[in-house]
Amino acid sequence: MPRTRFVWQSLTFVTLGLFIASPALGQDRRPPVAADQVAEELTRGPIHEAFGQPTVFNPQAGPIAPKAPPELIEEVPPDQRPDGANVTWISGYWNWDDEGKTFIWVSGFWRSVPPDRTWVGGYWIKTDEGYQWVSGFWASAKSNEIEYLPPPPESLEAGPSTDAAVEGQIWVPGCWVWQETRYVWRPGFWGTGHAEWLWVPAHYVWTPSGYVFIEGYWDYPLFNRGLLFAPVTFTTFRPGYVYTPSVVIDYRFLVVAMFVRPHYHNYYFGDYYAADYGRAGIYPWYAYHMSRFGYDPLYAHTRYVYAGRDVRWETQIRDQYVYRREHEASRPPRTFRAFTEWARKAPDTNLALARPLREAAGARDFPVRVERVDEKQLEIVKNQAKQVREFRDTRAKNEQEVARQATTKGAAKTPRTAPTRMKMPEAPKLAPTTGAKGTAAAPPAAPRTPDLTPGTPVPEPKTKGRTLPDPEDVVRPGKDRPTPKGKGTEPPVGKDPPVTVPPKKDKDRDPPVTVPPKKDKDRDPPVTVPPKKDKDREPPPKTEPPAKKEPPPKTEPPPKKAPPKKEKDKDKDKDKDKDG
Repeated sequence: MPRTRFVWQSLTFVTLGLFIASPALGQDRRPPVAADQVAEELTRGPIHEAFGQPTVFNPQAGPIAPKAPPELIEEVPPDQRPDGANVTWISGYWNWDDEGKTFIWVSGFWRSVPPDRTWVGGYWIKTDEGYQWVSGFWASAKSNEIEYLPPPPESLEAGPSTDAAVEGQIWVPGCWVWQETRYVWRPGFWGTGHAEWLWVPAHYVWTPSGYVFIEGYWDYPLFNRGLLFAPVTFTTFRPGYVYTPSVVIDYRFLVVAMFVRPHYHNYYFGDYYAADYGRAGIYPWYAYHMSRFGYDPLYAHTRYVYAGRDVRWETQIRDQYVYRREHEASRPPRTFRAFTEWARKAPDTNLALARPLREAAGARDFPVRVERVDEKQLEIVKNQAKQVREFRDTRAKNEQEVARQATTKGAAKTPRTAPTRMKMPEAPKLAPTTGAKGTAAAPPAAPRTPDLTPGTPVPEPKTKGRTLPDPEDVVRPGKDRPTPKGKGTEPPVGKDPPVTVPPKKDKDRDPPVTVPPKKDKDRDPPVTVPPKKDKDREPPPKTEPPAKKEPPPKTEPPPKKAPPKKEKDKDKDKDKDKDG
């Protein structure tokens, strides 16, 4: 059975051309586009939903584009992928860029499939206002139906109110759960953290037919999720054009350039540092986590691992964001061409936020080990991707039919008031491809959630004394985060010092870089802290045996008192005195 060894290291400061304040970065100078160039890779934009989604406490309907998306592109996976026993290809999709007023292609990517999960892809649906996006989600691979629920009430999550029972625990937020005829609140709880596995909390996904409840499940950490490719803008389309992603994103860059857009239920990466983006609802992941909008499982786990080894980790992440927010020239380029041009002028760059796959595959410092896929394996992967697309199309068709059945004329936007179930075809089995080495490691047992009964009372609304912060209050310099209770390995929010900008010149400023876990040939099991050998282990402090207690000094018994003399004895004494 293959095994993976994680070598988690602390955040360190190194001189990286990518993050040094330079006018060339801020200007985003681009070489002219070649006449035959069809696609332009971006070094900022949305991250594929199947890679990860933030937990949104109060999910909303998806964003609306004013025009129809283009036809889906014929996308073929590259012939190199991450090593592992349970890796598959998840196809890309169109995403509406409201800033650029255009659609960009979110490239497909290689994904380590979460245990017992299958991907249900998202889709665009026509509405009165335009075209609306319906998000995808990781559903249970053991179920062949989807349940659609009424809108859940507003979340009551306010963070932990008690300390962690033991060290090494992570806070899992509460959620509403449908029981029989109504919703009941399931409170949050402290769960055991694992360096090798990430717990995705229970959450809801909006659809035209109602809300889908996704129970919590185990997933892979940031650095072990697969191989992520850059999003793309297309300048022209040629008949029969086939696109194969070729530019990969370095996860080490994501740590210092990861953002969350709650309304889109999406992660973003790259240059979203300007204050205007925060006001538009795009927040750095550290500020979004445990805010009034939601919870970030990726950030919670990454902080759990790194902050446990370097107490400055979160402060450094925050400092870097604030610095780039205030210094436009220090922000990274927005296109791969701009970055390539800049890197050509700065060949001593130690870290590339993006690089061609062919270079990353042979780079020793790249955080993902890449292996070649033979023709037989590639055909299996293509077939799996086709099944996922067909499953997505079936979902879209069925959900729209369920939505039509649930509405009546004149009440098309009436929310659902009762659950309904929809049968689905057998879910795609995203099983290991032929030739994969070994089998995937099994995750830990799911954490035990608080028990609920049909008679559980609905809790009172949140009190004013326990509220979560607004993300903008967290990123604003000089503001501290409110401090809920909790002293587990999950650092309690608000115990960090205020954000300050280091008094360094731009040319001398060295940003932090998170070093990802490395893998060795034998793929040893993950370890949080490798045990020391006996010969290297510090000897325990010598404990002197307790001093023997000296026996108490012997105490002579008091002299015995003579008995009182009788009267006749007294007379004898008097006679003796007279004779003397």
